[in-house]
Amino acid sequence: MMPSITKQIMSGAKWTSISTMCITIIQIVQFALLGNMMTLTEFGLVGMITTVTVFAQIVLDMGFGAALIQRDDTTERQLSTLYWLNIMTGVLLFVLLYVSSPVIAGFYQREELVFLVRILAIMFLIAPIGQQYQYMLQKQMHFNTLSKIEIFSNVLSFGYLAIAVFMMDAILAYVISQVLLQSSKGILYWAVYRKKWHPAFVFDLRGMKDFFSFGAFQLSSRLVNRLGANIDMILIGRFIGAEALGIYNLAYQIVTIPVLKINPIVTRVAFPVFAKNKYENSVIREGFLNMTKMLALVSFPLLIGLVSVSDAFITAVFGEKWLAAVPILNVLAIVGILRVLMNPNGSVLLAKGRADLAFYWDSGVLLLYGLSLFAAVQTGSLLTVAWVYAIISVVNFLIGRWLLAYVIKLNLSAYFQSIMKPFLITAAMGIIAFGVSLSTEHFSMQAEMRLAISVAAGALCYLFLLVKAYPQTKSKLLRKGRLS
Repeated sequence: MMPSITKQIMSGAKWTSISTMCITIIQIVQFALLGNMMTLTEFGLVGMITTVTVFAQIVLDMGFGAALIQRDDTTERQLSTLYWLNIMTGVLLFVLLYVSSPVIAGFYQREELVFLVRILAIMFLIAPIGQQYQYMLQKQMHFNTLSKIEIFSNVLSFGYLAIAVFMMDAILAYVISQVLLQSSKGILYWAVYRKKWHPAFVFDLRGMKDFFSFGAFQLSSRLVNRLGANIDMILIGRFIGAEALGIYNLAYQIVTIPVLKINPIVTRVAFPVFAKNKYENSVIREGFLNMTKMLALVSFPLLIGLVSVSDAFITAVFGEKWLAAVPILNVLAIVGILRVLMNPNGSVLLAKGRADLAFYWDSGVLLLYGLSLFAAVQTGSLLTVAWVYAIISVVNFLIGRWLLAYVIKLNLSAYFQSIMKPFLITAAMGIIAFGVSLSTEHFSMQAEMRLAISVAAGALCYLFLLVKAYPQTKSKLLRKGRLS
Protein backbone atom coordinates (compact mmCIF):
# COMPACT_ATOMS: atom_id res chain seq x y z
CA MET A 1 0.00 0.00 0.00
CA MET A 2 1.26 3.44 -0.88
CA PRO A 3 2.25 5.38 2.25
CA SER A 4 0.03 8.28 3.18
CA ILE A 5 0.94 11.74 1.97
CA THR A 6 1.89 12.74 5.51
CA LYS A 7 4.34 9.81 5.75
CA GLN A 8 5.90 10.75 2.41
CA ILE A 9 6.38 14.32 3.60
CA MET A 10 7.83 13.18 6.93
CA SER A 11 10.22 10.74 5.23
CA GLY A 12 11.64 13.43 2.96
CA ALA A 13 11.60 15.95 5.79
CA LYS A 14 14.01 13.85 7.88
CA TRP A 15 17.03 14.61 5.70
CA THR A 16 15.86 18.12 4.92
CA SER A 17 15.50 18.84 8.64
CA ILE A 18 19.05 17.65 9.34
CA SER A 19 20.34 19.92 6.59
CA THR A 20 18.25 22.86 7.72
CA MET A 21 19.28 22.48 11.35
CA CYS A 22 22.97 22.52 10.43
CA ILE A 23 22.59 25.42 8.00
CA THR A 24 20.49 27.44 10.44
CA ILE A 25 23.11 27.07 13.18
CA ILE A 26 25.83 28.13 10.74
CA GLN A 27 23.86 31.14 9.56
CA ILE A 28 22.91 32.26 13.08
CA VAL A 29 26.59 32.18 14.07
CA GLN A 30 27.43 34.00 10.82
CA PHE A 31 24.68 36.51 11.52
CA ALA A 32 26.03 37.20 15.02
CA LEU A 33 29.58 37.52 13.66
CA LEU A 34 28.55 40.06 11.03
CA GLY A 35 26.40 41.97 13.53
CA ASN A 36 29.37 42.39 15.82
CA MET A 37 31.91 43.13 13.07
CA MET A 38 29.80 45.49 10.93
CA THR A 39 28.52 48.99 11.47
CA LEU A 40 24.79 49.70 11.17
CA THR A 41 25.42 51.14 7.70
CA GLU A 42 27.36 48.09 6.52
CA PHE A 43 24.56 45.84 7.70
CA GLY A 44 22.22 48.00 5.65
CA LEU A 45 24.40 47.28 2.61
CA VAL A 46 23.94 43.56 3.32
CA GLY A 47 20.19 44.12 3.06
CA MET A 48 20.59 45.88 -0.29
CA ILE A 49 22.85 43.15 -1.68
CA THR A 50 20.52 40.42 -0.42
CA THR A 51 17.62 42.05 -2.25
CA VAL A 52 19.57 42.12 -5.53
CA THR A 53 20.60 38.47 -5.07
CA VAL A 54 17.05 37.27 -4.38
CA PHE A 55 15.62 38.80 -7.54
CA ALA A 56 18.50 37.66 -9.74
CA GLN A 57 18.16 34.07 -8.49
CA ILE A 58 14.43 34.07 -9.27
CA VAL A 59 15.13 35.23 -12.82
CA LEU A 60 17.81 32.54 -13.18
CA ASP A 61 15.22 29.87 -12.36
CA MET A 62 12.67 31.37 -14.82
CA GLY A 63 9.95 29.25 -13.22
CA PHE A 64 11.23 26.16 -15.03
CA GLY A 65 12.29 24.39 -11.84
CA ALA A 66 8.73 24.12 -10.55
CA ALA A 67 7.52 23.14 -14.03
CA LEU A 68 10.09 20.34 -14.22
CA ILE A 69 9.00 18.95 -10.84
CA GLN A 70 5.28 19.32 -11.58
CA ARG A 71 5.32 17.64 -15.02
CA ASP A 72 5.46 13.87 -15.49
CA ASP A 73 6.14 13.70 -19.24
CA THR A 74 9.33 15.72 -19.81
CA THR A 75 11.36 14.47 -22.79
CA GLU A 76 15.15 14.31 -23.18
CA ARG A 77 15.06 17.13 -25.76
CA GLN A 78 13.12 19.33 -23.35
CA LEU A 79 15.53 18.58 -20.49
CA SER A 80 18.53 19.50 -22.64
CA THR A 81 16.87 22.67 -23.90
CA LEU A 82 16.04 23.70 -20.33
CA TYR A 83 19.63 23.13 -19.27
CA TRP A 84 21.12 25.35 -21.97
CA LEU A 85 18.47 28.00 -21.28
CA ASN A 86 19.68 28.06 -17.68
CA ILE A 87 23.29 28.52 -18.76
CA MET A 88 22.41 31.36 -21.16
CA THR A 89 20.24 33.05 -18.55
CA GLY A 90 23.13 32.95 -16.08
CA VAL A 91 25.49 34.62 -18.56
CA LEU A 92 22.85 37.24 -19.36
CA LEU A 93 22.32 37.96 -15.65
CA PHE A 94 26.06 38.42 -15.14
CA VAL A 95 26.19 40.97 -17.96
CA LEU A 96 23.05 42.79 -16.77
CA LEU A 97 24.24 43.05 -13.17
CA TYR A 98 27.71 44.17 -14.22
CA VAL A 99 26.35 46.87 -16.53
CA SER A 100 23.50 47.99 -14.27
CA SER A 101 25.52 48.14 -11.03
CA PRO A 102 25.89 51.96 -11.27
CA VAL A 103 22.10 52.24 -11.62
CA ILE A 104 21.57 50.08 -8.52
CA ALA A 105 24.13 52.13 -6.61
CA GLY A 106 22.47 55.35 -7.76
CA PHE A 107 19.04 54.17 -6.63
CA TYR A 108 20.30 53.51 -3.10
CA GLN A 109 22.73 56.44 -3.22
CA ARG A 110 25.61 54.16 -2.14
CA GLU A 111 28.56 54.30 -4.53
CA GLU A 112 30.26 51.25 -2.98
CA LEU A 113 27.49 49.02 -4.36
CA VAL A 114 28.97 49.27 -7.89
CA PHE A 115 31.98 47.12 -7.01
CA LEU A 116 30.06 44.81 -4.65
CA VAL A 117 27.31 44.00 -7.17
CA ARG A 118 29.90 43.25 -9.86
CA ILE A 119 31.65 40.78 -7.56
CA LEU A 120 28.27 39.24 -6.68
CA ALA A 121 27.44 38.77 -10.38
CA ILE A 122 30.21 36.19 -10.77
CA MET A 123 28.03 33.55 -9.08
CA PHE A 124 25.67 33.57 -12.07
CA LEU A 125 28.44 32.33 -14.35
CA ILE A 126 29.01 29.24 -12.19
CA ALA A 127 25.82 28.32 -10.27
CA PRO A 128 23.67 27.55 -13.38
CA ILE A 129 25.72 24.49 -14.33
CA GLY A 130 24.09 22.56 -11.50
CA GLN A 131 20.72 24.21 -11.08
CA GLN A 132 18.72 21.78 -13.22
CA TYR A 133 20.42 18.84 -11.52
CA GLN A 134 19.16 20.22 -8.21
CA TYR A 135 15.55 20.14 -9.44
CA MET A 136 15.97 16.62 -10.82
CA LEU A 137 17.27 15.44 -7.45
CA GLN A 138 14.33 17.12 -5.75
CA LYS A 139 11.81 15.61 -8.17
CA GLN A 140 13.20 12.15 -7.49
CA MET A 141 13.16 12.95 -3.76
CA HIS A 142 16.91 12.39 -3.24
CA PHE A 143 16.88 14.71 -0.24
CA ASN A 144 19.83 12.99 1.43
CA THR A 145 22.10 14.02 -1.46
CA LEU A 146 20.67 17.53 -1.57
CA SER A 147 21.16 17.93 2.17
CA LYS A 148 24.80 16.81 2.14
CA ILE A 149 25.62 19.24 -0.66
CA GLU A 150 23.93 22.15 1.09
CA ILE A 151 25.63 21.43 4.42
CA PHE A 152 29.08 21.17 2.82
CA SER A 153 28.62 24.37 0.79
CA ASN A 154 27.46 26.36 3.82
CA VAL A 155 30.36 25.09 5.94
CA LEU A 156 32.79 26.02 3.16
CA SER A 157 31.27 29.50 2.75
CA PHE A 158 31.20 30.21 6.48
CA GLY A 159 34.75 28.91 6.96
CA TYR A 160 35.95 31.38 4.35
CA LEU A 161 33.94 34.25 5.88
CA ALA A 162 35.16 33.55 9.43
CA ILE A 163 38.75 34.02 8.23
CA ALA A 164 38.28 36.72 5.59
CA VAL A 165 36.21 39.04 7.79
CA PHE A 166 39.38 39.75 9.83
CA MET A 167 41.52 40.31 6.73
CA MET A 168 39.39 42.65 4.58
CA ASP A 169 36.26 44.81 4.73
CA ALA A 170 33.48 42.78 6.35
CA ILE A 171 31.01 43.63 3.60
CA LEU A 172 33.39 42.47 0.83
CA ALA A 173 34.12 39.25 2.71
CA TYR A 174 30.37 38.63 2.97
CA VAL A 175 29.78 39.13 -0.78
CA ILE A 176 32.62 36.78 -1.74
CA SER A 177 31.30 34.16 0.71
CA GLN A 178 27.91 34.28 -1.04
CA VAL A 179 29.57 33.78 -4.43
CA LEU A 180 31.44 30.81 -2.98
CA LEU A 181 28.25 29.37 -1.46
CA GLN A 182 26.14 29.42 -4.63
CA SER A 183 28.99 28.41 -6.93
CA SER A 184 30.00 25.40 -4.82
CA LYS A 185 26.40 24.18 -4.69
CA GLY A 186 26.09 24.42 -8.47
CA ILE A 187 29.33 22.52 -9.04
CA LEU A 188 28.41 19.77 -6.56
CA TYR A 189 24.89 19.27 -7.98
CA TRP A 190 26.49 18.79 -11.38
CA ALA A 191 29.19 16.46 -10.04
CA VAL A 192 26.86 14.02 -8.25
CA TYR A 193 24.22 13.73 -11.00
CA ARG A 194 26.13 14.05 -14.27
CA LYS A 195 26.63 10.26 -14.58
CA LYS A 196 22.85 9.71 -14.43
CA TRP A 197 22.04 12.42 -16.94
CA HIS A 198 23.90 14.96 -19.00
CA PRO A 199 22.49 17.40 -21.56
CA ALA A 200 22.72 16.72 -25.26
CA PHE A 201 23.75 19.51 -27.60
CA VAL A 202 20.11 20.21 -28.38
CA PHE A 203 18.29 23.52 -28.25
CA ASP A 204 14.72 23.17 -29.47
CA LEU A 205 12.28 25.84 -28.31
CA ARG A 206 9.41 24.41 -30.36
CA GLY A 207 8.59 21.78 -27.76
CA MET A 208 8.77 24.16 -24.82
CA LYS A 209 5.34 25.80 -25.06
CA ASP A 210 3.94 24.19 -21.89
CA PHE A 211 7.11 24.97 -19.93
CA PHE A 212 7.03 28.60 -21.01
CA SER A 213 3.34 28.87 -20.15
CA PHE A 214 3.74 27.42 -16.65
CA GLY A 215 7.15 29.00 -16.13
CA ALA A 216 6.00 32.49 -17.15
CA PHE A 217 3.28 32.52 -14.51
CA GLN A 218 5.61 30.97 -11.92
CA LEU A 219 8.42 33.44 -12.71
CA SER A 220 6.03 36.40 -12.65
CA SER A 221 4.42 35.15 -9.45
CA ARG A 222 7.75 34.67 -7.68
CA LEU A 223 9.06 38.06 -8.81
CA VAL A 224 5.88 39.77 -7.64
CA ASN A 225 5.89 37.75 -4.41
CA ARG A 226 9.50 38.61 -3.60
CA LEU A 227 8.98 42.24 -4.55
CA GLY A 228 6.09 42.29 -2.09
CA ALA A 229 8.27 40.61 0.55
CA ASN A 230 11.21 42.96 -0.05
CA ILE A 231 9.46 46.23 -0.88
CA ASP A 232 9.96 47.40 2.70
CA MET A 233 13.74 46.88 2.40
CA ILE A 234 13.85 48.62 -0.97
CA LEU A 235 11.88 51.65 0.20
CA ILE A 236 13.69 51.99 3.55
CA GLY A 237 17.07 51.81 1.83
CA ARG A 238 16.02 54.40 -0.74
CA PHE A 239 14.13 56.91 1.43
CA ILE A 240 15.36 56.50 5.03
CA GLY A 241 18.95 55.38 4.48
CA ALA A 242 21.49 52.57 4.92
CA GLU A 243 21.81 52.91 8.70
CA ALA A 244 18.04 52.66 9.22
CA LEU A 245 17.99 49.70 6.84
CA GLY A 246 20.73 48.07 8.90
CA ILE A 247 18.55 48.21 12.03
CA TYR A 248 15.46 47.03 10.18
CA ASN A 249 17.38 44.32 8.32
CA LEU A 250 18.69 42.83 11.56
CA ALA A 251 15.19 42.58 13.03
CA TYR A 252 13.74 41.28 9.76
CA GLN A 253 16.39 38.59 9.30
CA ILE A 254 15.89 37.30 12.84
CA VAL A 255 12.10 36.91 12.56
CA THR A 256 12.22 35.36 9.08
CA ILE A 257 14.60 32.55 10.08
CA PRO A 258 11.64 30.19 10.74
CA VAL A 259 10.15 31.04 7.34
CA LEU A 260 13.35 30.75 5.33
CA LYS A 261 14.94 27.83 7.18
CA ILE A 262 12.30 25.79 8.99
CA ASN A 263 9.39 25.98 6.54
CA PRO A 264 11.38 24.47 3.64
CA ILE A 265 11.96 21.34 5.73
CA VAL A 266 8.33 20.52 4.97
CA THR A 267 7.36 22.66 1.96
CA ARG A 268 10.33 21.57 -0.16
CA VAL A 269 9.25 17.97 0.28
CA ALA A 270 5.53 18.75 0.07
CA PHE A 271 5.59 20.15 -3.48
CA PRO A 272 6.69 16.96 -5.28
CA VAL A 273 4.45 14.87 -2.98
CA PHE A 274 1.43 17.12 -3.62
CA ALA A 275 2.21 17.12 -7.35
CA LYS A 276 1.96 13.31 -7.42
CA ASN A 277 -1.50 13.59 -5.82
CA LYS A 278 -2.66 16.66 -7.73
CA TYR A 279 -6.05 15.17 -8.63
CA GLU A 280 -6.90 14.17 -5.04
CA ASN A 281 -8.04 17.26 -3.13
CA SER A 282 -8.85 15.24 -0.01
CA VAL A 283 -5.29 13.86 0.09
CA ILE A 284 -3.79 17.34 -0.37
CA ARG A 285 -6.05 18.77 2.35
CA GLU A 286 -4.91 16.06 4.78
CA GLY A 287 -1.27 16.77 4.01
CA PHE A 288 -1.73 20.54 4.14
CA LEU A 289 -3.42 20.52 7.56
CA ASN A 290 -0.80 18.20 9.03
CA MET A 291 1.95 20.31 7.50
CA THR A 292 0.44 23.49 8.95
CA LYS A 293 0.23 21.97 12.43
CA MET A 294 3.86 20.79 12.26
CA LEU A 295 5.07 24.21 11.16
CA ALA A 296 3.06 25.92 13.90
CA LEU A 297 4.44 23.63 16.62
CA VAL A 298 8.01 24.43 15.59
CA SER A 299 7.80 28.06 14.46
CA PHE A 300 5.35 29.58 16.95
CA PRO A 301 7.51 28.95 20.04
CA LEU A 302 10.58 30.33 18.28
CA LEU A 303 8.92 33.59 17.24
CA ILE A 304 6.75 34.23 20.29
CA GLY A 305 9.59 33.13 22.55
CA LEU A 306 11.90 35.54 20.75
CA VAL A 307 9.54 38.44 21.43
CA SER A 308 9.43 37.47 25.12
CA VAL A 309 13.22 37.82 25.49
CA SER A 310 14.00 40.22 22.63
CA ASP A 311 15.94 42.83 24.63
CA ALA A 312 18.15 40.25 26.35
CA PHE A 313 18.62 38.37 23.06
CA ILE A 314 19.72 41.41 21.07
CA THR A 315 22.08 42.60 23.81
CA ALA A 316 23.64 39.18 24.38
CA VAL A 317 24.07 38.16 20.74
CA PHE A 318 24.60 41.42 18.83
CA GLY A 319 25.51 44.03 21.43
CA GLU A 320 23.89 47.17 22.82
CA LYS A 321 24.44 49.13 19.60
CA TRP A 322 21.53 47.12 18.13
CA LEU A 323 18.95 47.78 20.88
CA ALA A 324 17.07 50.12 18.51
CA ALA A 325 16.06 46.95 16.63
CA VAL A 326 14.08 45.52 19.59
CA PRO A 327 10.72 47.30 19.02
CA ILE A 328 11.00 46.62 15.27
CA LEU A 329 11.66 42.94 15.95
CA ASN A 330 8.65 42.66 18.26
CA VAL A 331 6.27 43.99 15.59
CA LEU A 332 7.82 42.06 12.71
CA ALA A 333 7.32 38.83 14.67
CA ILE A 334 3.65 39.14 13.62
CA VAL A 335 4.83 39.15 10.00
CA GLY A 336 7.02 36.12 10.69
CA ILE A 337 4.16 34.10 12.18
CA LEU A 338 1.85 34.90 9.28
CA ARG A 339 4.50 34.09 6.69
CA VAL A 340 5.10 30.73 8.35
CA LEU A 341 1.42 29.97 7.85
CA MET A 342 1.24 31.39 4.31
CA ASN A 343 4.41 29.78 2.97
CA PRO A 344 2.86 26.33 2.24
CA ASN A 345 0.24 27.94 -0.03
CA GLY A 346 2.66 27.96 -2.93
CA SER A 347 3.25 24.20 -2.76
CA VAL A 348 -0.49 23.59 -3.08
CA LEU A 349 -1.11 26.05 -5.93
CA LEU A 350 1.87 24.86 -7.97
CA ALA A 351 1.02 21.19 -7.42
CA LYS A 352 -2.48 21.90 -8.73
CA GLY A 353 -0.98 23.64 -11.76
CA ARG A 354 -2.44 27.00 -10.72
CA ALA A 355 0.62 29.21 -11.09
CA ASP A 356 -1.76 31.71 -12.71
CA LEU A 357 -3.77 32.12 -9.50
CA ALA A 358 -0.57 32.58 -7.49
CA PHE A 359 0.48 35.35 -9.89
CA TYR A 360 -2.82 37.22 -9.72
CA TRP A 361 -2.90 36.93 -5.93
CA ASP A 362 0.69 38.11 -5.51
CA SER A 363 0.12 41.02 -7.92
CA GLY A 364 -2.84 42.29 -5.92
CA VAL A 365 -0.96 41.95 -2.65
CA LEU A 366 2.09 43.71 -4.12
CA LEU A 367 -0.03 46.72 -5.04
CA LEU A 368 -1.44 46.84 -1.51
CA TYR A 369 2.00 46.46 0.10
CA GLY A 370 3.64 48.96 -2.22
CA LEU A 371 1.17 51.80 -1.72
CA SER A 372 0.92 51.27 2.04
CA LEU A 373 4.65 51.00 2.67
CA PHE A 374 5.47 53.92 0.38
CA ALA A 375 3.21 56.06 2.55
CA ALA A 376 4.80 54.61 5.70
CA VAL A 377 8.42 55.39 4.76
CA GLN A 378 7.50 59.03 4.18
CA THR A 379 7.09 59.32 7.97
CA GLY A 380 10.75 58.41 8.47
CA SER A 381 9.74 56.02 11.27
CA LEU A 382 10.87 52.39 11.14
CA LEU A 383 8.26 51.44 13.73
CA THR A 384 5.50 52.86 11.53
CA VAL A 385 6.81 50.86 8.58
CA ALA A 386 6.85 47.69 10.69
CA TRP A 387 3.26 48.18 11.91
CA VAL A 388 1.96 48.86 8.40
CA TYR A 389 3.76 45.75 7.15
CA ALA A 390 2.15 43.68 9.92
CA ILE A 391 -1.37 44.97 9.23
CA ILE A 392 -1.13 44.31 5.49
CA SER A 393 0.25 40.83 6.25
CA VAL A 394 -2.95 40.06 8.18
CA VAL A 395 -5.00 41.03 5.12
CA ASN A 396 -2.76 38.88 2.90
CA PHE A 397 -3.15 35.92 5.26
CA LEU A 398 -6.95 36.11 5.17
CA ILE A 399 -6.98 36.30 1.36
CA GLY A 400 -4.74 33.24 1.25
CA ARG A 401 -7.15 31.20 3.38
CA TRP A 402 -10.01 32.08 1.04
CA LEU A 403 -7.92 31.12 -2.00
CA LEU A 404 -7.16 27.67 -0.60
CA ALA A 405 -10.83 27.17 0.23
CA TYR A 406 -11.49 27.81 -3.47
CA VAL A 407 -8.70 25.62 -4.90
CA ILE A 408 -8.78 22.52 -2.65
CA LYS A 409 -12.05 23.11 -0.76
CA LEU A 410 -10.13 23.72 2.47
CA ASN A 411 -12.46 23.90 5.47
CA LEU A 412 -11.51 27.12 7.28
CA SER A 413 -12.83 25.85 10.60
CA ALA A 414 -10.61 22.76 10.36
CA TYR A 415 -7.68 24.96 9.37
CA PHE A 416 -7.94 27.27 12.37
CA GLN A 417 -8.49 24.29 14.67
CA SER A 418 -5.19 22.84 13.43
CA ILE A 419 -3.26 25.90 14.65
CA MET A 420 -5.31 26.85 17.73
CA LYS A 421 -3.74 24.35 20.12
CA PRO A 422 -0.13 25.20 19.11
CA PHE A 423 -0.95 28.91 19.48
CA LEU A 424 -2.42 28.54 22.98
CA ILE A 425 0.50 26.41 24.17
CA THR A 426 2.97 28.92 22.77
CA ALA A 427 1.13 31.91 24.26
CA ALA A 428 1.36 30.34 27.72
CA MET A 429 5.07 29.68 27.17
CA GLY A 430 5.62 33.28 26.04
CA ILE A 431 3.98 34.68 29.18
CA ILE A 432 6.21 32.52 31.40
CA ALA A 433 9.39 33.45 29.50
CA PHE A 434 8.52 37.16 29.53
CA GLY A 435 7.75 37.05 33.26
CA VAL A 436 11.09 35.38 34.02
CA SER A 437 12.95 37.85 31.78
CA LEU A 438 11.22 40.79 33.44
CA SER A 439 11.96 39.53 36.95
CA THR A 440 15.66 38.95 36.23
CA GLU A 441 16.08 42.62 35.30
CA HIS A 442 15.99 43.44 39.02
CA PHE A 443 19.15 41.41 39.59
CA SER A 444 22.63 42.39 38.47
CA MET A 445 22.78 39.73 35.78
CA GLN A 446 24.52 39.90 32.44
CA ALA A 447 22.28 39.74 29.39
CA GLU A 448 23.62 36.28 28.53
CA MET A 449 22.53 34.87 31.91
CA ARG A 450 19.11 36.53 31.71
CA LEU A 451 18.63 35.09 28.25
CA ALA A 452 19.68 31.58 29.29
CA ILE A 453 17.36 31.49 32.32
CA SER A 454 14.38 32.87 30.39
CA VAL A 455 14.86 30.49 27.46
CA ALA A 456 15.24 27.50 29.79
CA ALA A 457 12.04 28.40 31.67
CA GLY A 458 10.13 28.91 28.43
CA ALA A 459 11.42 25.67 26.88
CA LEU A 460 10.49 23.58 29.93
CA CYS A 461 7.03 25.17 30.01
CA TYR A 462 6.51 24.49 26.30
CA LEU A 463 7.66 20.88 26.55
CA PHE A 464 5.37 20.26 29.54
CA LEU A 465 2.34 21.77 27.78
CA LEU A 466 3.18 19.99 24.52
CA VAL A 467 3.12 16.59 26.24
CA LYS A 468 -0.15 17.48 27.99
CA ALA A 469 -1.80 18.66 24.76
CA TYR A 470 -0.42 15.84 22.60
CA PRO A 471 -0.03 12.74 24.83
CA GLN A 472 1.34 10.74 21.89
CA THR A 473 4.41 13.01 21.96
CA LYS A 474 5.48 11.58 25.32
CA SER A 475 5.30 7.98 24.10
CA LYS A 476 7.30 8.84 20.97
CA LEU A 477 10.00 10.55 23.03
CA LEU A 478 10.20 7.62 25.45
CA ARG A 479 10.37 5.12 22.58
CA LYS A 480 13.21 7.03 20.93
CA GLY A 481 14.98 7.22 24.29
CA ARG A 482 14.82 3.43 24.72
CA LEU A 483 16.05 2.86 21.16
CA SER A 484 19.03 5.11 21.71
